[in-house]
Amino acid sequence: METPRCAAVFAFAVTLAIAAPAAAQPPLAEVARAEQARRASISEESRVYTNADLSETRRLTTAVAARPAPAGTSDESGGTPAEDTAAPAVEERDETWWRERITGARDARQRAELVAAALQNRVDGLWAEFTARDDPAARASLERDRLAAIAELEQTRGELERLDEEIAGIQEEARRAGAPPGWLR
Repeated sequence: METPRCAAVFAFAVTLAIAAPAAAQPPLAEVARAEQARRASISEESRVYTNADLSETRRLTTAVAARPAPAGTSDESGGTPAEDTAAPAVEERDETWWRERITGARDARQRAELVAAALQNRVDGLWAEFTARDDPAARASLERDRLAAIAELEQTRGELERLDEEIAGIQEEARRAGAPPGWLR
């Protein structure tokens, strides 16, 4: 007989737990009036993004437009607000610009890697051919070719290092400019 009594007490406790917070809330009409007053007091315009905004470019950008100077501000000479001539005009760099830049650098690095692999293969082949020859004149010619290939391989490795630094620089520049990391993937 104790089980129905426990169930009734539990149901009563749950009802109180649910009803107590609901009774402490203001009526919905009062909340709506307060929200309407809050929205009326906002003076700056806001932007609502819709699916129509996405249909134009299929992506939203995080570019921030320059805010106009508040009315009534002027420079020391009493004229209109002074233009900042020290800072160059910042061009808008969107996702396409960043993707093309990082893709170009990565493509150049990939080409340099392929050239380095081909040159390493050539150096190895020339060394194998050099060791297989007995003729001193042929060996001298092969050694000249091998040394030239080694010099070119070193230049290509230097180019690879430069391209690695360039890619890291682009990534750092994008981070400082506030570009989302996904634009560089």
